Amino acid sequence: MENRYIHFGIVLGLIAAISAGLLGGVNDFTSKVIAANTLKIVNEARKQVLPEAANFKEDEAKEAEGIQYIPGFNEAGEVVGYVASVAEPGYGGDINFVVGINNDAKVTGLNVVTSSETPGLGAKINEKEWQDHWIGKDATYEFNKSTDAFAGATISPKAVYTGVIKALNTYQNEVSK
Repeated sequence: MENRYIHFGIVLGLIAAISAGLLGGVNDFTSKVIAANTLKIVNEARKQVLPEAANFKEDEAKEAEGIQYIPGFNEAGEVVGYVASVAEPGYGGDINFVVGINNDAKVTGLNVVTSSETPGLGAKINEKEWQDHWIGKDATYEFNKSTDAFAGATISPKAVYTGVIKALNTYQNEVSK
C-alpha cells in the first residue's frame, strides 16, 4: 500500500515538473512576442506625434524637469526630434500626454494618453481636432482663452498648455544642448 502512495507521488511530481517546464517555455516565448508588439504599438503612437521619425531609441532617452524625452530618428539615422512624455495636474487629476518636438523646438503633434476630465467640458482635450491645433506652436506661444479653451472649461486646456510650454522650454534649455 505504501508503495502505491510513493508511486503516485512520483508520478504527480513528474507531471507537475513537466507542466511547469512547458508553461515556462511558453511564457518565455510569448513574453518576447508581447514585448515586441507593445514596442510596435508605442512606436506607432510616437510616430503620430513625430511623423518625421522612422524609429525611436528608448535607451538614448533624456530626462529633464521630470519629463522624459525619447529621440526620434529618420531613415538616415539622424535625430529629427523628440517625443516628450508629460504629466500635468488638471481638473479631474493628472493629464498624461505625449508631445512631439522637432529640432526647431516646435510642436509636431500632441496626444492625450490619459485624463479624468469632466465629460463634455474638459474632456474635449481628448479630441484630435483640439490636439492638432497645437502643431507648429513654439515656446513663445501664449495661451488664448478664446481659441485654446472651451466654454466653461479652462483648467484642462490650460494644464495641457502649461505642460507643452514646459516641455518646449526644457527641450530648448537642457535637452537640445
